[in-house]
Amino acid sequence: MAWSTSQLADLAGVTLRSIRHWHEIGILPEPERLTNGYKQYTARHLVLVLRIARLTGFGFTLEDIARMLDSEEQGQESMRGLRAELDTRIAELERIRSEVDHVIGLGVSPDVSPEALLAMEALGHDPVSRNVAIVMAHLTPKEDTITFVETFKDAPEEFTNLNTAIWGLPADAEDIEITTLADRAVTTIKGFVEEHYDALPDTGNSRAERRSADALTAVATESMNRAQRRVMQLVVEQLANSVERRPTPP
Repeated sequence: MAWSTSQLADLAGVTLRSIRHWHEIGILPEPERLTNGYKQYTARHLVLVLRIARLTGFGFTLEDIARMLDSEEQGQESMRGLRAELDTRIAELERIRSEVDHVIGLGVSPDVSPEALLAMEALGHDPVSRNVAIVMAHLTPKEDTITFVETFKDAPEEFTNLNTAIWGLPADAEDIEITTLADRAVTTIKGFVEEHYDALPDTGNSRAERRSADALTAVATESMNRAQRRVMQLVVEQLANSVERRPTPP
């Protein structure tokens, strides 16, 4: 019994394109041809096509399949590798499903991580605070985010007043108004830090940590006008020069 290419594809449940591709890469030998040039596939080809189709169904690459067809031992090794890979993928899918269920339960936008939602409890839910929270949650270890939120539950009302004052500052504000507001903010922040020194996470001073701080500042000030950005710049500069770093553990 012999079959043409289309008959073989139909019988094996694969496409003509697959058979031609398998010929091209060498895992399916070319059959003999009739005098008219038509290919004549035998039972041997049918069995091989079915074996290849089954292995592709598992998700193996054609390179893997070529090795597996050559050695039964290689096939077992590949299956064990596939099983380990599937375990990893399943664990990741279960993690994603759990997070999806959590987001559905909260009824929030899926582009905001649970850690960012946690940060928003302290920062606020306005667009700027939301953006800062998203970046902060990405750059900050989860335990530090939790500590930050817990600590800022005791934040004085002056923080809210300062936020209102900064966002209400016009672009053409006088220098004296800018520096006065910056000094007021530094005094409030330093007082809060000193009061909660042991509770606040150490932000460190490595290049990566400075890069993270710069990113957060950029996100926080992106929508600000010239005067508002100047206030924030002065605050950052004064805090960097005056806030005592936590001593490094021996």
